[in-house]
Formats: sequence, structure tokens, C-alpha cells
Amino acid sequence: MTDYQRFEELSALTKEELHVDNGVGTLSEKYLHIFLKNYFEPDTACHEVKTGKFTADIRRDNSIIEIQTRSLGNLREKLEYYLLEGFDVTVVHPIARIRKLISFEPSTGSVASVRNHPHKGTWYDAMPELYSIKYFLDWDRFRVRLMLFDVEEYREIKSRPGAKVRRTKRYERIPFAIGDNIILENPADYLVFVPDGLPDEFTSYDFSRLAKIPHGLANYTLNILDYLGTAERIGKDGRKYIYRINPYLAGLI
Repeated sequence: MTDYQRFEELSALTKEELHVDNGVGTLSEKYLHIFLKNYFEPDTACHEVKTGKFTADIRRDNSIIEIQTRSLGNLREKLEYYLLEGFDVTVVHPIARIRKLISFEPSTGSVASVRNHPHKGTWYDAMPELYSIKYFLDWDRFRVRLMLFDVEEYREIKSRPGAKVRRTKRYERIPFAIGDNIILENPADYLVFVPDGLPDEFTSYDFSRLAKIPHGLANYTLNILDYLGTAERIGKDGRKYIYRINPYLAGLI
């Protein structure tokens, strides 16, 4: 079964069949998290398995999958325990490629507005989160799987009626389409973040321009690439660091 077929199969299930017992916005475990647990492991006996003092999202034999929609840094203690205990660990991090924002009134449930968020998510959006678990990225038995989804993001209106500025709070994200995914397991896998046309020697500003991302994201990316040895910091031009892609890996691009 392909990823698309698996996605379509799960999307056709009711919330009850996915073991989602409550309505949108009332869950301690959100729909997207539950959806992905079923996507990767249909056998619910392998869900929420006690492992030491922690509970693994999915555990089958010696393999653990942790699904984290945000704040990967919250996994650090868990990851260290699992890896030191000899488990194979995969962290799954979904990225919203397209976000359809649906604002609703909490008192009535009526939809107040529907619009698309102007930002289209890319792999680079994961970089601040990967930075928070950078220490583990080069460990044996560890890998990260990034997945692109299109989601309906339901947001509860928190401001009072008539307020000039509408404040909302995210309650739920429901995927309606699946995109590509990548697996990051070794330094060569991170070459996927190297933009086309990058010169042999470059600065973070060059990287930002060619990758078409904000300079801050370029810095996060280069910090990780440098840490893993995928890129190398080889000098300075004034206050700007100069980098190059590791020549032993460059032939793999």
C-alpha cells in the first residue's frame, strides 16, 4: 500500500474508528497525532507502550516511533533514555504545507471565516525544531522523518464581540492531503537542504537567497549542517562566516 492509499484509507474512518472520542478542540491528544499513530501502526496494542518511566507513542519490539507535531525539544529526555537503552528510534514531525484557517465561535460552533495562510510550508520549517534535538541527530539507531501535509486548522475565537483585533487559539488540525516525506538518518541525507546553484564557497546570506528562506532559517540550517559535517565552516569574510559543502559528500548531491 502506498503512502497516499494509506492516507486515503485512514481519512475515510470516523473519529470513533480512529479512537478519537471527543469533538474538535476538546482532546488532550490531538487528531493529527492520533491519525499519524494509526498511519504508522494499525495495531493499537503497540500504541502508548510503557517503556521505563516513559510512554512510547508506538513501540513494536525494539523499535520506537515518537510523533511530535511541535516542540521537539520536549523529547530530549525521552530520546536519550530510549537510545541509551538500545532502541531504534524514529521521530516523526509533520509540517503543514498548506494551512486552511477556519475560525469559529466557541459558543455556537459557527464558522466565522475561512482563509488560506499565506505561508506554504517547506522542509526548512523543521530546522528550529531539529536544532532543539541537534545532539541526537548523529546518534546510531536514530532518524527523523519529516512529512508534508495540507491541513484544515481550526481556531477558536478568543476576543470579545466587536473587538478591533480578533484573537484566536489553535484547537485542532485535520489533514486533508499528504505530500512528500524525507528520512534523515546520516549526514548525506541532509544534502536535501542544499539549494541548487550554491557556489563552492558561500555565506549564510547566499544560502538564504538561493533557498528562498529567511536569514534566520538559513542560520539554523547551516548550524545543523555544520554540526553533522554535511557543511564546513572554513573562514570569515568580515563578520560573515564562509561555508562549503563537505567535499566527500558533495558528489552525492
